[in-house]
Amino acid sequence: MRWGESNIKIIIALAILGLIIFLYLQNNSIVTTITKVQSDRLPGTFHGYRIVHLSDLHNKAFGRDQKRLVDRIRAENPDLIVFTGDIVDSRRHGADNGIALMRQITKIAPVYYVTGNHEWALGKVDVIRGFLEKEGVKVLQDEHDVIQVNGDKIYIIGIDDPVSRHGGQWSKEPSIVKSSIQKAVEGIPKGESFKILLTHRPEKFSIYSEFDIDLSLAGHAHGGQVRLPFVGGLFAPNQGILPKYSEGKHKIGSSAMIVSRGLGNSIAPQRLFNRPEIVIVELENNR
Repeated sequence: MRWGESNIKIIIALAILGLIIFLYLQNNSIVTTITKVQSDRLPGTFHGYRIVHLSDLHNKAFGRDQKRLVDRIRAENPDLIVFTGDIVDSRRHGADNGIALMRQITKIAPVYYVTGNHEWALGKVDVIRGFLEKEGVKVLQDEHDVIQVNGDKIYIIGIDDPVSRHGGQWSKEPSIVKSSIQKAVEGIPKGESFKILLTHRPEKFSIYSEFDIDLSLAGHAHGGQVRLPFVGGLFAPNQGILPKYSEGKHKIGSSAMIVSRGLGNSIAPQRLFNRPEIVIVELENNR
């Protein structure tokens, strides 16, 4: 029995509809990833401390006033929320969605933020900082802050994206990153202090590890944009094809880094097998 032309059209229409739904979900259905970080330098009072790590929003909206994203964050009951750059997109002017997100999540937990390359490309870093600080966000630009629980301390360090100072000379980036960290860690006691670094760039991990950083949190790679089984991410800015640091947890000696796949898109408009990600970092004292 041969199928009629109308049946073929229905199948084609359903296939197209299925593809549209699949692509929509790949860009808009949020996934949560939980990663544990153990350290014998972590004070015991911080055992079980939960950090929500966000990155690379690129001014994307997840419902009105970011409701879908905010609800997911609130459900994780974090002690701290960090954002590692590119809250805006230099190709699409405006920061309304990013500011709306920050306004909501500062009601959940303390929020720390560092710049990404898009804030600098847009040329509105000071304006964005003003908006964020008005909403109660702590902006770290080559500086650190102290987080306390019952008198115990850990240190949170934040550096600007190196594009802020290299003037298009990419070879300067390593020295810029080193000088930024050196400035940011001034005043932190040496030795047993547990240190978290907020940075946009995962490809500089070898530099971070030189500074006795216990945990670096980064973004920028967008998960490789397209991810394939047994291959991973296909391309990331400043890393090129088959990037080493596109997502997940990495180690160099005793230094760990966690890379967020991010929330939004920039040049490439579509994610594949790489849904927007909220990273939950659970700190554990392993003594």
